[in-house]
Amino acid sequence: MEVQINTFDELIDFLRANELTPKEVNEIIRLQFKAFYILDHTKDEMIEGLIDYWDKWKHTAERPPFIGYKNTFNLDVED
Repeated sequence: MEVQINTFDELIDFLRANELTPKEVNEIIRLQFKAFYILDHTKDEMIEGLIDYWDKWKHTAERPPFIGYKNTFNLDVED
């Protein structure tokens, strides 16, 4: 199936209207924005996070690669 999406609002409408798994939503976001989620979220949480991400970064050339994070990561590594 080929879908033509021309605006951010059309993308959000597409994500909301279709029964997509969180993995599929993440893949669409990765392809469109070269950004993604690294932790599990529901589809609705991912869409809301994407809206926040777009509101903040829009067409900025150098956007962060991760969505939904407030620059806090748990860097603890197990041996």
